[in-house]
Amino acid sequence: MEQLKNNRWVVLLVGVILIFICAGTVWASNGVRPSYAESASAGMGACELTDVVFDEVLHPEFIARTAAWTQQEETQQISSADKQQEERQPAVKAKTVIKKNPETKTTASSKTAQSETSSNVSKQHKSDKQTAASTTVSAQKNQKSASAAQADRKKEDSAPARQAIVKEAATSHTPPKKLFFTQTALLSQDQASQATWSYALSKEDLLLLERIVMAEAEGEPYAGKVAVANVVLNRLRSANYPDTIRDVIYQRYQFSPVQNGRFDRVVPSEDSVKAAAEALNGRKEVTDDTYYFVSMELATDMTIPNTRTPVKKIGHHTFFK
Repeated sequence: MEQLKNNRWVVLLVGVILIFICAGTVWASNGVRPSYAESASAGMGACELTDVVFDEVLHPEFIARTAAWTQQEETQQISSADKQQEERQPAVKAKTVIKKNPETKTTASSKTAQSETSSNVSKQHKSDKQTAASTTVSAQKNQKSASAAQADRKKEDSAPARQAIVKEAATSHTPPKKLFFTQTALLSQDQASQATWSYALSKEDLLLLERIVMAEAEGEPYAGKVAVANVVLNRLRSANYPDTIRDVIYQRYQFSPVQNGRFDRVVPSEDSVKAAAEALNGRKEVTDDTYYFVSMELATDMTIPNTRTPVKKIGHHTFFK
């Protein structure tokens, strides 16, 4: 007995082993553990009684431990599930980021494409502007060249006309050596075949004609100078006046500058020389029957204005026939 008291824990251990063996046998045979009431009514054996005792005494602790273990397992499972979920969330975020990155790349690529497109459009506009500018410049050059060519053609076409005009002007400004008349008109050099008589023009006659033009029409228009020479030549042609230019100019009481001495003092101007030459070559500012001219502002004798028919007024001179 003392040995048993001293070795109680061995007895308890053996008992526990036996209980477990009996319990395992019962579970193996029936597959279901009987309740305490069933075991009592059925009259279980030692093992079965031991099992009942185990259910009443030891089973609650086992159940508690089992529940704690189950709870711990569930907690571990929950924690592992949370961990897995947390691990999945970064993966999802990473995927989202990865998904977003292509969008960003797509956006960036689209922006790059847009910038490239805009740059291409701007380059195309620039090239179009340069092409238009070059076209405009070439058109202007072509227009200038065409205008230059046209001007050259005009010059070439007008060259003979200009030469003819210059020649005619030189001819008209060159006094002829002979004058040709009919009974009623002074003829030009081209009408020499129609003349009824001619007059050989001397250097003295030319100088006298230039001086009378200068003395009578110094301040008058060029046409008035030519008209004064026409009057002198009309008198030379007419049978009612002397037959030479000198006699016509120096005829008594006809030209006031001759009477007051101004005629001898004047030096013919360039316009007077040209006007006399043109009148000798056939230019006429008044008709062939015009023989008088008077300055109405300066005239003291009004016989001509009162007895003659006025033909034309040039400057201060009024011409009569």
